[in-house]
Amino acid sequence: MNDKGISLIVPVYNEAEIIEESIDVFTKALRRITENFEIIVVDDGSGDGTREILGKLSDQNEKIKVFYNKKNVGSGASLWRGLKGAAGEYLISDFADRPFDLDELPALINILSSGNIDFVIGVRKDRSANSFFRKITSFLNYFLVRFLFGVKVSDFQFVQMYKKKVIDKINIISRHTFVAPEIIIKALSLGYKYKEYCADFYPRTKGRAKYSDLWFIFKSVVEIFVFYWHWEILKEKRDLILT
Repeated sequence: MNDKGISLIVPVYNEAEIIEESIDVFTKALRRITENFEIIVVDDGSGDGTREILGKLSDQNEKIKVFYNKKNVGSGASLWRGLKGAAGEYLISDFADRPFDLDELPALINILSSGNIDFVIGVRKDRSANSFFRKITSFLNYFLVRFLFGVKVSDFQFVQMYKKKVIDKINIISRHTFVAPEIIIKALSLGYKYKEYCADFYPRTKGRAKYSDLWFIFKSVVEIFVFYWHWEILKEKRDLILT
C-alpha cells in the first residue's frame, strides 16, 4: 500500500508499565501496512525503568530507534526531536497510551497520496474521555490559536501526519503543548495544504497521565503568547520558519 516509508514518533516519559505492550501493538499495526517503517521513541528523561526497557526492545528489533533526552524537556520538544530525526516520507506521532488507533493509518496515507495534500490533521470524534486538566488545556489551545492566529483548524492536540518535506522546511521555538499548533501555523504560512480526518480517541487504560496540573496549563498558555509576540508583534516570521 505504501512504498515511501513511515516514521512513527512516540514521545515517552515514565511509561514502564505500558511501553513494551504499546511498541508491540505499534509494530504489528505498521507491519500490516508495510515493512518500510521505523518506530522512533524519544525518552524524555524517564526514571522508572522505561529507558532500560527501550534499550532491550531496540536491541531486539532494528525497526525501533530510541533517542534519549538527558533530562525531562517536555513531550512537545521530544516530539520535535523525533520528527527531525525521522527518515520516512510520511511522519506520524502517537503516544504510549495509544490515543490514536494505527489501524486507521491507511486512511491517512490515502489522503497524503492524493498528491495535493501535504499533511493531515486528526480530529477527535469525542473528547469526553479526556481528563479535566486535559480538557482545559485543549480548550485554551483551541480558542487562543484560532483567535490570535486566525487558524481555523478543528483540533490541534490529537494526531497529525506530515510529508517529510513539511518538517524539513521549518524550525520551532516551542517546547511543550504548543509544538503541534506551531508546526501547523508555520506549515500553512508556507502554503502547504491540509485535510482533516475524524478519528476515535482512545483513553488511557494503564499508567498515569502526565502533565496534568495547573502549572502545566499555565506553561501552555505562556508558550502561546511567547510565540505570538515573536510571530505577530515582532514580525519575525521568516526567521522563525526557516531551519
